[in-house]
Amino acid sequence: MTIEATIQPSRFQRLLQESEGVRAIRTFSGAWRGLFKTVAAGYSVMLIYSVMSSQWTSADLRGMFIMLVSVMIFLRYPATRKSPMHRPSAVDFILIVLSVAAFGNFVLDYEQMAWRVGEPTARDVILGIVAIGLVLEACRRAMSVILPALALLMLLYAYLGPYLPGTLFGHQGFSAAHIIGDVYASMNGIFGFVAYVFIAFVMLFVIMGSLFERFGAGTFFIELPVALVGRLRGGPAKAAVVASGLFGSISGSATGNVMATGTFTIPLMKKTGYRPEVAGAIESAASTGGMFMPPVMGAGAFLMAEMLHVPYADIVKIALVPALLYFFAIMAMVHFEALRTGIGGVPPKDRISARTVIKAGWYYMIPIVVLFYVLFTGSSASLAAFLAISSFLVLMAIKYFARGEFKKFFITLFDALAEGGDKSLIVGSTAGPVGIIIGIALLSGLAFKFSALVLAYTFGYQWAALLLVMLATFVLGLGITVTADYLILALLAVPAMGQMGIPLLAAHFSVFWFSQSSNVTPPVCMAAFAGASIAGAHPYRTGLQSMRFSSYLYIMPFMFVYSPILMPNGFSAEVLYCWLLLFFSAIPYAAGAMGYLFGPLNALQRSLLIASACLFIFPSITADIVGTALLLAVAVPDYLKSRLAAAKAN
Repeated sequence: MTIEATIQPSRFQRLLQESEGVRAIRTFSGAWRGLFKTVAAGYSVMLIYSVMSSQWTSADLRGMFIMLVSVMIFLRYPATRKSPMHRPSAVDFILIVLSVAAFGNFVLDYEQMAWRVGEPTARDVILGIVAIGLVLEACRRAMSVILPALALLMLLYAYLGPYLPGTLFGHQGFSAAHIIGDVYASMNGIFGFVAYVFIAFVMLFVIMGSLFERFGAGTFFIELPVALVGRLRGGPAKAAVVASGLFGSISGSATGNVMATGTFTIPLMKKTGYRPEVAGAIESAASTGGMFMPPVMGAGAFLMAEMLHVPYADIVKIALVPALLYFFAIMAMVHFEALRTGIGGVPPKDRISARTVIKAGWYYMIPIVVLFYVLFTGSSASLAAFLAISSFLVLMAIKYFARGEFKKFFITLFDALAEGGDKSLIVGSTAGPVGIIIGIALLSGLAFKFSALVLAYTFGYQWAALLLVMLATFVLGLGITVTADYLILALLAVPAMGQMGIPLLAAHFSVFWFSQSSNVTPPVCMAAFAGASIAGAHPYRTGLQSMRFSSYLYIMPFMFVYSPILMPNGFSAEVLYCWLLLFFSAIPYAAGAMGYLFGPLNALQRSLLIASACLFIFPSITADIVGTALLLAVAVPDYLKSRLAAAKAN
């Protein structure tokens, strides 16, 4: 292992295609490759530059963002399997020209369109129809047909309102011109809130992650955990957990995390005795936790901050302990699994000393420190990302220029910027369709009526609302990204949860955490598929194992609602006690989930341990006493049994 190693983009794209089920990705060469990389790098530079520049208005940036994402998708993703795979087709060129015309018109004419809001011209309507078709087609190519179909269904819902039965779904209806004008000729639909958050926050962190990976920081964050915990029992799996947490702090994708860290950790786990599906599952479960690890936390956290109107730094502070708790739970599961199977640590020949790793790559931590410092001094997340990127590039320039590698630095920088633009396409493709869904939900009043529907079906019970949200995130996760999953339910379900007395912060966190479960829950489980492809394991067996190792994720939203883990009234002794108790509860839960404490456990013992862990969620002395009694009822006899067995063996 060397600090200079980087993730190969060809492997990244191949695993992305295999794991996420996206359509085949074109592989360019020659002039086409240079053209696409130039567009992608220019897109990244535009987003970075926009943080410090007042040259463009918000409308300009939103229009250029949607235009460039659409152009890159039509270049990168073919329309069908029969389309040419090494160059764009004639249809792609037509769509690219239409993208420039429709979205360029928004950039140039938005000020006039804003003055005639509610009364779109014939040109607005025609270009609006084109724009809607373009964003739906771009999303279909980059992802699947599910999200575009939902957006199209919402457009029909807005038009057919008077013909729908009942007062819950029926409404006055809107003309086609009114709908198209609201979706295209305003900042309520395609160019709305979602596009703004993606531009201002999400894509900057995607680009930052690509820069870190290309310049070797990703490898440092993988090697350091192996050096620190690799020698312990179950060391490769524990290293995978720590590596995924560290890498997740700069990555915004669970699947990308699997592909980056799992390329090394999964073969290492297999080498020390883990079954392929277990190795893939541990990595995918840990990588899903990367979506909760500050400061990046995926796109959903930025959207949450904007919807709650709180600084992103506050979300980071609140999210840190739950993220650490999730990783601690996986670490405990990994430990009990290693005890159950007798798996040891990483062989000495496959380890590097922590001193050597830190000495070779300590400077990779500086931009992370800069990022946290800027966030916690009250600055915006976009400025924090900009300064982290700037400080990182300064460090890399010093490193490369000191070696005389001027050309290599600029080539690596260009490749990283291009890769950042490329990686943002799947998430970026959702901005238009999700914007349409949100715009129509607000225009028609469905967003407000949905609260009545949730209240009716849950009878006002908070636990029932959580179960309903969990089911909804699972269903939506079958066909759309976790970001779109979270955003749709944050719009529709969170207001209803608030009416039940659930604090909005807890409601948002619950939806956010539940939405990530699709990474590890069959039949889709994208992160698990990525882990299976690296491990050479069966995808669904890996998915089922992923559910087991990530199962603590499914009960944590109940903690957000029923315990003070999120510090609703600030830090206090009660919060500290809650944190300690919940970290302790992860131990019996992990033992029950893995079927091993001091020795093998039967089904009844496992059930009692899991029940004990769940009781600790509720801030009640009675629940704590009963939970402790259940734990002791299993732990004491199991410990005595293990000591007796050890004595007989000796």
